[in-house]
Amino acid sequence: MRTESDTLPAEIADRPLIRIAADLSLMAWEQMQGYRPLLGTSLDARVVDTKTSPNDLVTEADAQIEALVRGYLAQVRPGDLMVGEEGSPALDPVEFFSAGFLGRLHAYDAAGSALADLSDGGPALEWHVDPIDGTVNFVRGIEYHAFSVGVCESSESDRGLGLGRWLAGLVASPGLDVTWLAAEHLGAYRVSGRLADHFEASAGIPAQRLRGTPAGLSGRLLATGLAYTGDNRGPQLAKLENLMQGYDDLRRCGSAAIDLCMVAEGRVNSYAERGLGIYDYAGGAVIVEEAGLHVSRGGAGGPTAAADTRDEVDRLVGAI
Repeated sequence: MRTESDTLPAEIADRPLIRIAADLSLMAWEQMQGYRPLLGTSLDARVVDTKTSPNDLVTEADAQIEALVRGYLAQVRPGDLMVGEEGSPALDPVEFFSAGFLGRLHAYDAAGSALADLSDGGPALEWHVDPIDGTVNFVRGIEYHAFSVGVCESSESDRGLGLGRWLAGLVASPGLDVTWLAAEHLGAYRVSGRLADHFEASAGIPAQRLRGTPAGLSGRLLATGLAYTGDNRGPQLAKLENLMQGYDDLRRCGSAAIDLCMVAEGRVNSYAERGLGIYDYAGGAVIVEEAGLHVSRGGAGGPTAAADTRDEVDRLVGAI
């Protein structure tokens, strides 16, 4: 992996969108840790339901995290649009969390016991949120699950489609104890633990700059994902040999957001998958681009790919 050990630049750490994303990930991290003891091999129906198949899971944690994020953004960025996976109604974080926890949120005004409106007078933005990317992993105690958010500025006609300028991305994984983040034109970084826990550090926030796979590293790995249902999985498997041309092996961790961050880190060379929602790749795709690599965003259900060259991205899109 080609990384630089340094500190997170202040121009990223102090950026309001990053501070807000850090608040969102802090709430998600707290809830994932709180729900973890309730889940296990029994897949208790009180806290776990299915989407399209028995392995396509949604938990109370998914819905609750999305609701808290929606409630937070409704107060902190009231003119913005939040696009989530679960469609959960808003839940006010101030009524939900303790005063001690709320005091750790950047947007919380302790004097007024409320979340502050941090609107900047600029254009309305889109917040594409996956409360738990890798829900099956989360339920089964596998580390590869994460909260993901990407922030996009788009025209009114394209509102909600993720077709404009991507301004920031953040992926936070409690299982791996790491946060990846990026801001437009400012690079991509990996930070140990929760980003919000580092903001008061006087010596700066220790971080690694991400730049993808170093030239000359032997072997090539491709990350991908497979559909939960057989009708969709069959065509994917039929394309696998063509997809893997030029690669030595395959990796499948079960979280598109983490797969993309591994491309940015250089742990894998490339990533390709069809059938994602925008919220699945929103945060990770920004991180890949800011690491100096290339991405093709597939929209809702189309082919998404990331690689070190545009030609390879185009080949992967055609093959997937």
